[in-house]
This record gives sequence, C-alpha cells and structure tokens, in this order.
Amino acid sequence: MRVLHITDDLELLGGVQRYLEGLLPALRAAGIDGEAWAPPPGPLGGAVSRWYGRRHRVRLRRHIRRSRPDIVHAHNLWMRLSPAPLRAAAAAGVPVVMTVHDYALVCPRKWMVTGDDRPCETGFGPRCAVAGCRGSREGWVWAPYNGLRWLKTGLHRRLLRGRVDRFVSPSRHLASWLERSLGVDRVAHIVNFAPAAGDEGVRGVSHPRTLLFAGRLGREKGVDVLLRAMPRVVSAHPGARLLIAGEGPERARLEAMAGDLGVSRAVAFCGALTADELTGRYDEAGLVVLPTLWMENCPVSVLEAFAHGRGVVATSIGGLPELIDDGSNGALFPRGDDQALGELLAGLLADPGRVAAMGRAAFASWRADHTPEAHADRLASLYGSLVGGVG
Repeated sequence: MRVLHITDDLELLGGVQRYLEGLLPALRAAGIDGEAWAPPPGPLGGAVSRWYGRRHRVRLRRHIRRSRPDIVHAHNLWMRLSPAPLRAAAAAGVPVVMTVHDYALVCPRKWMVTGDDRPCETGFGPRCAVAGCRGSREGWVWAPYNGLRWLKTGLHRRLLRGRVDRFVSPSRHLASWLERSLGVDRVAHIVNFAPAAGDEGVRGVSHPRTLLFAGRLGREKGVDVLLRAMPRVVSAHPGARLLIAGEGPERARLEAMAGDLGVSRAVAFCGALTADELTGRYDEAGLVVLPTLWMENCPVSVLEAFAHGRGVVATSIGGLPELIDDGSNGALFPRGDDQALGELLAGLLADPGRVAAMGRAAFASWRADHTPEAHADRLASLYGSLVGGVG
C-alpha cells in the first residue's frame, strides 16, 4: 500500500512536520510505503498562496498520477494550502484521510477559550465572526482579519465535509467536537505517539526536586500560572528548581515575572534545546508540568515525558484527562489555579517514592499506547478498511 501525505509546509519545523518525520519510518516498518507532499511557496508566501486552490489542485493531480497512491492523508491545510486540492484525490478515485491536529475546524481562534477566559461550550457559529475570543490575533484592530478567518473556516468546513472519507482525531474530546460541530459520523480516534527516549526503561532522576516545562513560551501555555505557583513550592522545598525549556514571545515577560515573584534563583530559562539537550533536562527532572490554558488536544510534550519515564502534572482540560490518569501516571489540577498547582507540586515533591511510581506508570502508558509502532498499526488498519471498502 502507498500513502501520499499532504500538508501546508514541509520547510517549517513545526508539530506536523515532526509528526511526519516519525510517522513515515513507522509506517514503512508496518509495510506501508509513503511520501510527504507540500505546495511550493506562493509569490508572497503563505498569506496569498492559500488562495491558489486551482493551481495546487493541478499540481496535486499530476503528483497523484505519477505516484499512484492508494490513500491521500491530509494534515493541517490552513496556511499555504486549502482543502480545495483534495478535489484532485476525489477525481482520481483515491480515498482521503485527514488527521485534525488542532481545533481549527471547530474554533477560528483555535484556543476554544471565550473572551471572558472560559472554555468554549458552543464551538463554530455566527457569533465567532464578532466575538472577542482568546487566541491568535486579539484586539479591535484585528477585527477584519478575524472576520475573514471565520469566513475561511466556514468554507473549509463545507469543503471537507464532502472531500474526506475518514477524519482522524488524536483525542476523544476533539472527536466529539468534530462530530457535533461538523455533523459527521466518520471520525476515528487514534492517539498520537512519541519516539523512544533512548534506552528502554525508566531513566534515573538526578535531581528529584526539579520540575520541567517544555514547550512554546506563549500565553496559551500558562507558564505564568506555574511561576505564580513556585513561591509555595520553594517555601516548602527550598532546594526545588524549575527548568523552562523553549522559546516564544512571552519569554521576557515571564523572566520579569519570576523576578517580581522572588523565585528567579529557582527558575532557569533554558531556551530552545536540541533533542539531546532536552533529554538531559528530562534526566534532571522528577516531574513535567503542563499548566496550559487553551484546549489541548493530544500534546506530544506529554507523550515525550511518558517516553522518558516522567509523570506529568497538567491542567484538567481538553484531551489531557484522557492521557493522564490522575494519581497514577501524573496529576491534574483546575485550569489557571496557581494555588492548587503550588499545593499539588509541594505535596508531590515531599514524597519521592510517589513521584518515582508516577514515572514508572507514565512509561508503562507510553509503551502500551503511544509508541510509533502502535500508532502505525492503527493507521494501517484504517487505511485497509478504506481501500477495501471505498477504493
């Protein structure tokens, strides 16, 4: 079987690109050949080239004729590409699978957070055109842009309903939203994966009272909630440390906040790290913390922590409760509640045996459900059902 994966951009090192880098070898090991395809940049980059639907459709049709895939698997078609080229797959009689990696089809802002900072309960609708919800571009000056984005999301939803044979959602939470919001019943739940973290087994912890956050330093990740929790942690455990691995627009503000809270000496901003450098930080930390504020789907950062044998303390929101068994492979706390987070972390660091047990349970979760091999096998089964029933 041969699968053609299409996406917006293969040059930008983002989540989808890293996902494909791990997925293609895993599928080949499962006996499924494949390649990734993305359109070339337009004359003014991604801002304009997404509107060249016919142009990309012709390119994709030619590529399908040359490569003769059994399945076209789409990933995030929001920036340089639109769903329009999927007509080329339909014209060739090739079934289409689409993995929905985020909430863009349900929420034009992607965060699923309202203007008064509460999780959205309605999803896509007319109010999205004028509502001042959180996420992406905020402020009145961006109102025209957000209106156009709402219109584009509506057009994409309409196109995809008729062009996708099977949607894939990494979380049951997003799958439920897709079924309700898009009005489709062909959504498969297949969880994400993370590659093995070197040697098989749980790695030792060099600094049990060290915490680690790994991710983009954006407002949606809630690192400020974690910083506000740190005074309680440091008061209970003077030797506690927090490592913050990642870059983003919020770094300067977060560094200043750490100083204002009096925890600068306990917090280290590590910047962007290579894979080997990040593994070293996992070796130091006893727990990984994800204090996210937006509606997470199935974040790879959690699965990477599991692969390293580290329990995860995370916000109880979106798809996170599906990954984290509270009290077993990690712990959950209410969204934005820095007091609850501080008390939870202080209590965990006081019990190294419990932290170690969480790490072992986290690694068992990864080995059971989140290896590349398990993910490839589930996709292979889905592909086979479509080729046998539709192709």
